Amino acid sequence: MDQTTTARNLELQRQWYGAPLGELCRDLCALFGVTQSGLAEILGISPAMLSLVMRGQRARIANPDAAARLSATLHLAHEVRAGTVPAGAVAGRLDEVRGNRTPGQESMGTAVSAPPPAEAGDLSPDAELRFVRRLRDLLTATAGAVDILDAAALVEARHPGLAEILRTCGAGRTDEAVALVHRLTTPDR
Repeated sequence: MDQTTTARNLELQRQWYGAPLGELCRDLCALFGVTQSGLAEILGISPAMLSLVMRGQRARIANPDAAARLSATLHLAHEVRAGTVPAGAVAGRLDEVRGNRTPGQESMGTAVSAPPPAEAGDLSPDAELRFVRRLRDLLTATAGAVDILDAAALVEARHPGLAEILRTCGAGRTDEAVALVHRLTTPDR
């Protein structure tokens, strides 16, 4: 693989995840006390595939289930650092992540029913975060961040609000997506 492709992949990772996956995955390994092979097992991919992604030889994890588990693991790391998940609960939460499939899908790809959506203004901060995660997982299960950003650019002129949702919830930072959901679902006071 040439250096140009690797540099492009690392830049895409910065755009999609906020940092190269090598940095993020090493941080996850240190935080959760697992090896790179252990992290690969949590994500449900081979250690070799994780290594390719971490070195920038692949821009992303293409398997939607594994990508969703990576997202959930990154969110768990944020919660651990924020102190909202006690140390004693981390192993159980990692086991939950390990068993997760793409939200809304059975193992053979058959859609399952989702819980009814909350009414506008009924979302607690935790519910907003869960909603953002589910929306991001749904979007990224069908397209990569570059494709989501392209779709946002295509609809920007006629549907700027939809473009903002695609950009922020599909390819932006989680805290920005939560803020957007809060702004859009909270009635004016």
